[in-house]
Amino acid sequence: MAEFLTVAILHLFAVVSPGPDFALITRQSLRFNRRIAIWTSLGIGVGILFHCLLAITGLVILITSNEVFSTILKIIGSVYLLYLGINSVIGDQKKSELDEKDKDNLNKFNGFLVGLITNITNVKAILFFVTVFSVVIDAGNSLSLIFYGVYMALATFLWFAFISYVFTSNKFKNKFSSFLTIFEKGIGMILILLSLQIIIFQLI
Repeated sequence: MAEFLTVAILHLFAVVSPGPDFALITRQSLRFNRRIAIWTSLGIGVGILFHCLLAITGLVILITSNEVFSTILKIIGSVYLLYLGINSVIGDQKKSELDEKDKDNLNKFNGFLVGLITNITNVKAILFFVTVFSVVIDAGNSLSLIFYGVYMALATFLWFAFISYVFTSNKFKNKFSSFLTIFEKGIGMILILLSLQIIIFQLI
């Protein structure tokens, strides 16, 4: 029980802290609609299962201990975040209106894929699972590893689905309608800064 509480608290702090996943869900909520944002949340949750699988099999230790693998993963993730950020910043009003009219026809799979890719290349998530699975959890119990993985994936999905619900609610949009475009571009700038921070750190 103590082990579960430790994992739950660590995961809570990790999932609610600002980062690429939170910025992405905010972007999806503002740029598209609730359905797309929730599918993106599901992609992030499945990404958590991917990290758990790597941790259970020991591959996550191999990736983080190998400088080449780790650098490649960071670069891929940062370039993808850079693309999403630029797309949010330079998206003109006409394009935004077109997206608004056609948002119900957007492919759900695209939203899911964006969430999945963003999470599996999230360096913060990788380091979190290295810490939790190597220090906190008893690696000798395979059932507990699977249970914790499913729990964290579900909790992550529910948290970001909640964020999606709040940011796409009529109350939120009515209150901040005049700032939504600026807010979206601000989130885009955050994504760009996050990606550049990773890239510059790798080049130093």
